[in-house]
Amino acid sequence: MSDPYVVLGVRRSASQTEIKSAYRRLARRYHPDVNAHPAAAGRFAQITDAYQVLVDPNRRSIFDRNGTSGARSPRERGSGAAAAARAERRAYYQTRADRVVNEWLQREREESKARGKAVYTTVTLFISTFVAAIMKPSLLESSTPIWRALLLLLFAVSVWHLFRSLREHFDYYTYRPERISLTRATKSEKPFKRGVAWAFVVGGYLFSLTAGMLLGVLVEDISKQLLGPTSSAEALLGVFFYPPIAVLIVDMIYALNLHFEEL
Repeated sequence: MSDPYVVLGVRRSASQTEIKSAYRRLARRYHPDVNAHPAAAGRFAQITDAYQVLVDPNRRSIFDRNGTSGARSPRERGSGAAAAARAERRAYYQTRADRVVNEWLQREREESKARGKAVYTTVTLFISTFVAAIMKPSLLESSTPIWRALLLLLFAVSVWHLFRSLREHFDYYTYRPERISLTRATKSEKPFKRGVAWAFVVGGYLFSLTAGMLLGVLVEDISKQLLGPTSSAEALLGVFFYPPIAVLIVDMIYALNLHFEEL
């Protein structure tokens, strides 16, 4: 049998916490669900076997004394009941290890999806605001009444989607600081304060808007040649009109991509 300490990369004096942490790190790397390499399954089985030895105080003690987790007295080796008990215990640890790893992987997948949605929403908002502020595109002046109505409806849906998405991201990643308690202090599991997140979103939006307008002044002649002249009111309206629509389109593409990945 391979040395389980070497397999997990821990010291012989490692605590149970260190052993579990090492197993968690290696399982994330070699679990067949996340690693398609042909050798990953065998490596993961080896890691799981090593973990089962070291997480069980009795089996770990036997290995530390004899150099093998299977060393037993002649009476134990000849006992069918003892062999059955060992097999049952091995199956139990295997099932528990698989369940724990699957829970880790599921949490990581959920975290990855939530992080991707938040990044796509905020980055698209900032970039589209920056571009719209530079180009100041024409909006409704040359549109037919039906097309204007459709654009306004699309804008309303986009604004609703933007605020719903931001609220979802805020609920997932932010917390509201509680009043200071003299008896105990609680620490939220969420990484950011609600005020800090709002400052980031509003500050990023205003920075994109300001930077785009300043750069737009420098390229105003080019913009007029490409898009034609626009009135000041129409240009200002276009700057605020298009970014929510861009967020809606990009979020829909991202959602479709996730849907096809899960099929």
